[in-house]
Amino acid sequence: MTKVSRVKLDAKHLGFFINNFWNLITLLENKDQAASFLKDLLTHTEMKMFAKRIQIAKMLMEGYNYKTIKGFVKVTDPTVAKINNKLETGAEGLKTAIFYLQKIEKEIDKKRMSLSPDLKNRYPSYFLPEIIMEEIGKSLKKRRKRQSVKQYVAI
Repeated sequence: MTKVSRVKLDAKHLGFFINNFWNLITLLENKDQAASFLKDLLTHTEMKMFAKRIQIAKMLMEGYNYKTIKGFVKVTDPTVAKINNKLETGAEGLKTAIFYLQKIEKEIDKKRMSLSPDLKNRYPSYFLPEIIMEEIGKSLKKRRKRQSVKQYVAI
């Protein structure tokens, strides 16, 4: 568990320090800079803790139940409940961040799922059902075109 110093800091100084923290985060230009900064600042345990919280929030927003989340993320019910309570009582910053994360994941999935034509040529038996459907579609298109031409000529 993360510990806070027992020595009290006055609110003015603490506010200044926290403001500097927010400014520093917004000044980072890319993922590499953010990763480097957070690796230098946080312990390995703190990074794991944050990553798990983010994954819990993401899964809750996607409609997964507690049991599934607990099994996948390896956390306890109270941990899932804390994140769920945050999401239910606002947590607009977390929701916005998760929305952006989901958007990035969808783009990555699209890139992964897009198949180059070269793969179909190299492994035609693997793509046989897809190839057959494409050929059927092409032949249907030709047939419709011929029929529409016949109708036009018949008029």
